[in-house]
Amino acid sequence: MIEIHNVPLIKGTTFSDLEQGLLAYKKSQLLQIAEKQQVPVRKSATKAKMVEQLKPVIIKNAAHFFAQLDENGAQIIADLAKVASLVVSDETLRAVQSSIESGYLLAFQVKNVVTLVIPNELISSIKGEMSPVPVVGELKNQSLFLQQLENAQKIYGTYNLKYLVLIWNNYFPQSLTVEEAAALIEMRR
Repeated sequence: MIEIHNVPLIKGTTFSDLEQGLLAYKKSQLLQIAEKQQVPVRKSATKAKMVEQLKPVIIKNAAHFFAQLDENGAQIIADLAKVASLVVSDETLRAVQSSIESGYLLAFQVKNVVTLVIPNELISSIKGEMSPVPVVGELKNQSLFLQQLENAQKIYGTYNLKYLVLIWNNYFPQSLTVEEAAALIEMRR
């Protein structure tokens, strides 16, 4: 394995908890992550205090960060989101280096093998941002949504699309935007 400078690697076995991962880094590596996250951290702070400051920032910024990745990095992250961990090559490590340096990916090194792990707390950010926006025709329960719309129209004589979408998103795991709902209605006509 070629040494890649400035990539914070955790020595030892893998785990997928963000807080544990951050605590496993050396203090200098945490300072590097804090700098990338633009979190002002005192050099004299304990590792636990640094992690306490970093963790919410990383979770908050994850979706935006993953959405900004180039195509190659995005594909690696999407593949990684499907499996618990991934043993990677030097080339792959270079492609996601900024994700590791910013604390969004954990890179574990055992001997000369590097394994990447996405912390559990960030999986939903990846799936929300990395998965393609569902095409209206792919909405699994589109007929159910349209039936809900027809029922509202029968009962009230009209319907509020924003309210129907809000209700839908509260009860169904596959969320829907107002624009997608409008496109569904248009397709029905």
